[in-house]
Amino acid sequence: MKISINWLEELINSKVSVEEIIRLLPLRTIGIKDVTDDFIELDMKGYNRADLLSLRGIAYEVAAITDSKVTFAEPNPESFTWNGKNLPEASVKVENPELAPLYCIAEISGLKVGASPADWVKKLADSGIRAVNNIADITNLVMLEYGQPSHAFDAATIKDQALIVRTAKEGENLITLDGKTRKLLSSDLLITDPEKAVGLAGVMGGKNSEVTEKTAEILLEVAIFDPKTIRKTATRLGLPSEAGTRFQHGLTGTRAFQALNALIRTYQQLGGKLEAISIVDNLEEKTKTVTLTQKKVNSLIGIDIPPAEVESSLTKLDFKLASHSSTPIKSGSSGNVVWDVTVPYFRLDINIEEDLIEEVARMYGYEKIPPQELQGKLPEKIDQSLFDLIYNLRLKFVELGLTEVQTYSFYSTQVINELRMTTNDLIKIANPISSETEYLRDEIWPNLLEKAAENLKYFKEVAIFEVGKAYQAKPELKEGYRLSILLSDDSGDPTPELYQIFQETMSHLPGEKLQLHLEGEAEEREFFHPTRFAALEKDGKEIGFIAEIHPRIANKFGIEKRVAVLEIKIPDRQ
Repeated sequence: MKISINWLEELINSKVSVEEIIRLLPLRTIGIKDVTDDFIELDMKGYNRADLLSLRGIAYEVAAITDSKVTFAEPNPESFTWNGKNLPEASVKVENPELAPLYCIAEISGLKVGASPADWVKKLADSGIRAVNNIADITNLVMLEYGQPSHAFDAATIKDQALIVRTAKEGENLITLDGKTRKLLSSDLLITDPEKAVGLAGVMGGKNSEVTEKTAEILLEVAIFDPKTIRKTATRLGLPSEAGTRFQHGLTGTRAFQALNALIRTYQQLGGKLEAISIVDNLEEKTKTVTLTQKKVNSLIGIDIPPAEVESSLTKLDFKLASHSSTPIKSGSSGNVVWDVTVPYFRLDINIEEDLIEEVARMYGYEKIPPQELQGKLPEKIDQSLFDLIYNLRLKFVELGLTEVQTYSFYSTQVINELRMTTNDLIKIANPISSETEYLRDEIWPNLLEKAAENLKYFKEVAIFEVGKAYQAKPELKEGYRLSILLSDDSGDPTPELYQIFQETMSHLPGEKLQLHLEGEAEEREFFHPTRFAALEKDGKEIGFIAEIHPRIANKFGIEKRVAVLEIKIPDRQ
């Protein structure tokens, strides 16, 4: 979000310099990405402050943190230009009120398309938007000031000058303003006339209804669309936009009507005449009131902030406070004041008491809150020996020249099919992302074998390891960490080298006294060479193995070289 500095100065009687505003914004409100002589670019990533997507919202915020005043007043709805005019209704039908809870169309005639004044072009440029023509530029200027997107359709291109808001039909297409044909899904929301689609709601208008130099009459749209629907469509089609961002963050009916009034009045200044208007309003907006207590404020922030300062901070941000009780906590204290706080209509992010406390804290200044030692008994130290062991293992294997990999915790379809695994012995995911992620792995080496096959197409040797979790279905559900190593090179027999790596590693980890056990039933080792397999035991229990992959199995993965693997169960506690 780029904020035109000159435009912002028009909206505030600031008591401080622009430099001070730039200093205070990151401390009190939001981070800054860039600053030039013309604009301040806010870092909106991760913020849910829809009000900061408008110049008026920014003006309110800057006025609050600089103890200044805005130069504008909230418009009186009774003064809106269409009130008391007894205008005919424009033809509008909303088939999906839940997807378009507010939809307004104003028919304006007597317009002449031309270039915008220099100050309009400057405001748009400073805000990162290219000027097009006076008719289109007005919609962008109002969007920037009020945060409410709008769209102007060339009325001559709309059959019967009738608009319908509906979802797309199967196989329906639309050529958008950028000249590209968009294939639509039934989940996409459209603006249409009785014959054709003329716009992709909240995303982009249609090429067939754009304003041109011949346009003399427009159908002006101001609406609130379902944020999820707009986000899904814009993401799928790769069509991010300034308007889409605002639809997705959330809009209010109050600002929508203010914007509609500002749009109509600006068009009237160009000689336009309001011929008809329709407002389809199914929007349910209620004034939010949140209870705030002085005790909770001080408890969460960690310092005593006087009630008067709490009230002052929130009042500057346009919250309305009514205190209804004050219970003394102890002698000499200010008491536990309780307020009913009315939230401004444009602060959609405020819902609970903690949200209000955050407002108090940032207005007070996070940098002014002194650090304090934690009170109470410190929790007992968590046993980190398992993670220390895993960390040391990783370091040692890297020192020995192995490359660490991280594979998915699932078996791919190829692994299951090539190894002819019995899926009944595996844990199946209830809601897998795809058919490739249905079954959790019960060993790691098959995934390493799959990755080795991919890399041996480009490299002469592979020396990789992974420390991760495997998941056991029988005899009981269980998960645990495992270490797996895979070697394949031109030596002819990588197993002895793998054994040396194993011995070198274990010698650096006290307490890991593992023994080789050469016995084992042949049918249990079908994936491995019948005479090149050794079980690894600890305290008489088998916890792993070192072996050569059977050539038949390696060949199934496209590997012609000999492959050695090792896998060890890592005990939960060391």
